[in-house]
Amino acid sequence: MTFIKQYLIRLSHCDPTGTVFYPNYFHIFNALVEDWFYEAIEIRFDEFLMERGLALPTVRMEATFSKPTKMGETVDFWLTLSHVGRTSVRFTMGVDKDGEQRVRMNRIAVCTSQQTREATVIPSDVREKMLEFMRE
Repeated sequence: MTFIKQYLIRLSHCDPTGTVFYPNYFHIFNALVEDWFYEAIEIRFDEFLMERGLALPTVRMEATFSKPTKMGETVDFWLTLSHVGRTSVRFTMGVDKDGEQRVRMNRIAVCTSQQTREATVIPSDVREKMLEFMRE
């Protein structure tokens, strides 16, 4: 399954030419993961962090920018998973406009304990929901 969220590209996302300033994609991709928690896997991200004392920091990220995105465009940000391990998850994310590829990103995140800062097993309820988004 794929989680898709439409975003309006705003002035605050752009450089002086009206094109998305590339670091802002990473900010929106991070928001997409939070939205995915709240809306798709239906596990509150604030609870995951604050009550369970877990985190999901990025350990590797790779992005390809195929075509610029301009202020005022509404684009689809999406994510799927290509791997769910014992402690890590590999996101495949992208930005598309009317079927046209704009950005692709692969991100590996590791579930960690906020207390020990060590990798920890992804809780079974979270892992079960994540597996629904594995790419086929």
